[in-house]
Amino acid sequence: INKYTAHFHEVFEGIDHQVRDLFAEAVSHNEESNQFVHSRLKLRCFELFQQFDRAGQEQLMECLDDLLMADGEAHPAEILFRAELASLLNADVPIELLDETVPARATIHPLTVKESGAALHPFFDQFEHDYAVDPDLMTRQIAADQHAMARTRQILEEWRKKGEGKLRGKRTLEDLAGEGLLLDGHIWACPSRPGRRTEITVLGDLHGCYSCLKAAIMQARFFEKVRLFREDPQRHPEPKLVLLGDYIDRGNFSLNGVLRTALLLFCTAPEHIILLRGNHEYFIEHEGAIYGGVKPSEAIDSLKGRVSLDVFRDYLRLFEALPTAFIFERTLFVHGGIPRDRTFKNRYRDLSSLNDSDMRFEMMWSDPSSVDVIPAALQDQSARFPFGRLQARRFLQRIGCHTLVRGHEKVNEGFRRDYDDEDLLFITLFSAGGGENHDLPETSSYRQVTPMALTMMFEDGQCQITPWPIEYATYNDPRRNAFFRKAAQVRNA
Repeated sequence: INKYTAHFHEVFEGIDHQVRDLFAEAVSHNEESNQFVHSRLKLRCFELFQQFDRAGQEQLMECLDDLLMADGEAHPAEILFRAELASLLNADVPIELLDETVPARATIHPLTVKESGAALHPFFDQFEHDYAVDPDLMTRQIAADQHAMARTRQILEEWRKKGEGKLRGKRTLEDLAGEGLLLDGHIWACPSRPGRRTEITVLGDLHGCYSCLKAAIMQARFFEKVRLFREDPQRHPEPKLVLLGDYIDRGNFSLNGVLRTALLLFCTAPEHIILLRGNHEYFIEHEGAIYGGVKPSEAIDSLKGRVSLDVFRDYLRLFEALPTAFIFERTLFVHGGIPRDRTFKNRYRDLSSLNDSDMRFEMMWSDPSSVDVIPAALQDQSARFPFGRLQARRFLQRIGCHTLVRGHEKVNEGFRRDYDDEDLLFITLFSAGGGENHDLPETSSYRQVTPMALTMMFEDGQCQITPWPIEYATYNDPRRNAFFRKAAQVRNA
């Protein structure tokens, strides 16, 4: 008995830890953490029940009823939860899949270790500094950041003018054969280019972990590869860096570290950098004030009272300008996932439909589930909603893809294959974290994460994916990272 008692205590402690982690997750500005956590607990129950056939589900329901009455009384909230779960299990959600042959999806190589070729690069020297407490110096620093934001918006607008309307009427990127990289609205797209090699380095959520960003760029030898490609594009693959969003909040170097660097990278080599928007890149203006669109929002809170409203407006404009997705050949890069069933059914017509504002918002917030289909009633529970395997397959089929690479979700292993089927590959990548990472507060749950990056090599319709750990510790060193040469004056900026 003692053995089983100890086991169940461990199980309940594990559940308690998981629930505490859920309360630490960001939620949309218009909902409470309790609402999100309740929806996730309901999702977990639904996933567990879906592992059984109908007879098994009925037996589990009988056990659940016994548990509800174990203390002689069923609480109204327990009765409601049971009724909602039963309704979800009885829901019929038809999924129409396309009957067509799908080209071979990417192959995944074993995890590898990448060592940086050089520990330092002059690119970083120009902006590796905290915000100052001195008002005059901080004003100059903020002005430089505003210039980077304005330049980023200008470059994006130039790309948009050239790509405007090119996705309209297009079912897949094959309909864009012969085009190069383009930006139509908020969607980057690059169709297959026979005979050309492209090497894409992908980073998931960075959340103020500047050491992770710097380490990954140096480990990937990104600057060197850009130089080699520009010198001889016939001999070298074209390098691209895809950032999946969530540059800010959580870590210590958000606006002044990760976001600033991402913008300056883009301004320096815009044809090689794909900046995507995450759900944390979301500010709201209401009655003359600007708020973070997620709770908690450490980055904007760190500057309140220190900078003018116009500075926050510039961040808001920047975030609104950032693209939502990047389709490269048959791979979709996006921060969160796919839109709700109802939105997709009612609004999707062709690739240009991905610019719909609701669809873009939902693709920054959704998460994959282990079940095949999530009923609409469960998708409607929270801004951060789940979807199933068949729903993911249908969505990708409709846009002509078989692979999706996303961030958004803290996975402690840093790299996870959510769906790994012959015609469907779904990857979650998280690039913030590290048990000893000084970019993070001591109590951060991200210290449980092994931060990871991906290399994706595309050639003649084939893709090889290689995950690798980010050696953040190299850049926790003040000799290689100026942020650590003196104590931060403005925390969590």
